[in-house]
Amino acid sequence: MNFTPIAGGEGVPPEPDWQQLYVDVLDIALASEQWGKVLRELQDMGTLSMANGHMIERLVLYRVQFERASRQVAEDGPIVKAKRTGVPQIHPCWTVMRQAGEEIRILEVELGIPPTRRGKTTKVVKHKKVERARDAFLKPVAQ
Repeated sequence: MNFTPIAGGEGVPPEPDWQQLYVDVLDIALASEQWGKVLRELQDMGTLSMANGHMIERLVLYRVQFERASRQVAEDGPIVKAKRTGVPQIHPCWTVMRQAGEEIRILEVELGIPPTRRGKTTKVVKHKKVERARDAFLKPVAQ
């Protein structure tokens, strides 16, 4: 994979050092990829700012956790035997997936990423008011 780094600076939060958080090369690559996707999405919407940095980082962390857990569930199945008793149980990673998925949804809504929320989070373009004849008629009269 070929990644284009997005430098931190005015209005753009710097990308965290994923190598300090993850050991697995796949997790580091996934985190970097997700960071870039979210930043580009927010840049396109005009809502990217330094203040969003920590929220974007949390979103990326949850997305990586979701992917890790989903790989494990895909490998083992959603039902596994308990180690001590051998009784079938819901895979612990299934719970991680569900909780991470819920946090992802909440953070994406807060950042305005889902299409249904974009209209509420994008910058409003204000147009210059056009003067009309009726505006002169409705102006208050000086006394």
